[in-house]
Amino acid sequence: MSPLSAVASQQAYIIIGTPKRPGFNGQGAIDLNDYTDTPPPTFEGCVFSHFKFLDLTTVNIDTEGFANIGIREEFEGADGNRLDDLEVSFENNGFETIDWPPSIDNNGEFIDGRGRTKAAINRNERWMPVAVYDREDMSVSNTVTNGLRANLGGRPRSTASYRDIVNGGVHLINEGELKPTVNDVNNWLKKRLELWKFFKPNMITDMQKAICEESTRDESLILRKKTSQWHAWIKRNLNLNTEKGDYVLVNAHSSSYITYVQRLWCDSILPAIIDGTDPVQVIFYSSQYRPQNARKGLKESMKKLEELYTQSIELTKIQFQRSGINLDGILASTGTNLITSRPYIIKGACPQIVKDHNFNSGKLIDVDEY
Repeated sequence: MSPLSAVASQQAYIIIGTPKRPGFNGQGAIDLNDYTDTPPPTFEGCVFSHFKFLDLTTVNIDTEGFANIGIREEFEGADGNRLDDLEVSFENNGFETIDWPPSIDNNGEFIDGRGRTKAAINRNERWMPVAVYDREDMSVSNTVTNGLRANLGGRPRSTASYRDIVNGGVHLINEGELKPTVNDVNNWLKKRLELWKFFKPNMITDMQKAICEESTRDESLILRKKTSQWHAWIKRNLNLNTEKGDYVLVNAHSSSYITYVQRLWCDSILPAIIDGTDPVQVIFYSSQYRPQNARKGLKESMKKLEELYTQSIELTKIQFQRSGINLDGILASTGTNLITSRPYIIKGACPQIVKDHNFNSGKLIDVDEY
């Protein structure tokens, strides 16, 4: 143990490294000794080892392991402002030590506390207090089960939802770590997650039915994020900044694509043509739950965008013809081809379909391979 290591006196909790760091937003200090009177939460297949500070500059949040796949959605809706709320809390209150800190295993993989860590990184904080556990079971089942359990007990800022749990079950079935049978799913829900402590029996039955039904579709989960989080992902991985006009992000939703594409055309592409700043770089993402709907939405979005472009060309030709000008002749004489020189470029789509897209690569998905 290093000279800076310390042992808390009351419960012999070990603190590795310096026990104090400056607080978030410059407010006070974070003292690891504050946790030594708190009983450690239990995680399946894990044994608490020690406390330490984690250097957040070493954490890569753009990995599947950090994406909360099968544990929690980071999207608009009931919990859609969770990370925003955490950031506001850190801004106003600093980092409070009234709750158990984020938990990681001895390999540096997160067991719990991904949301707090993301919010801290978004605020450019440097040091996060963490509890380190010895963990031998590195299976997806262990990760998802512990993540959901952590969001059910104690004081999570927003508890695990019906959809979080259903997604978790479907994800484990997709990964081959849970059998799609009533008995196996019920065992996971009732014994491993202990949902009877938090949900009425009829709700647990509904979850079991949903997991078994959705898993028969032979579909993957979709990684759903808020628009602002995709913007942050694009900035980190592609070095593009929407605030500088580097690209436009469009929701390829199969039910609302017409509105989103029309907005893209009217609010971004037409002004760029007029200002001479085209072509506009376009990136798609989906807010849908099912891969087949996401793929349909992207296909329809592309088709609608092409339609708006060709309609605009025809409109321009008609207006020229009414003035006695042959636009086709002018274009032919100058060697201009409007079909190949569109005022927009499709850069790709965000990686969201868990089984088919490589989220860890930090690259967009070609729309033809989506």
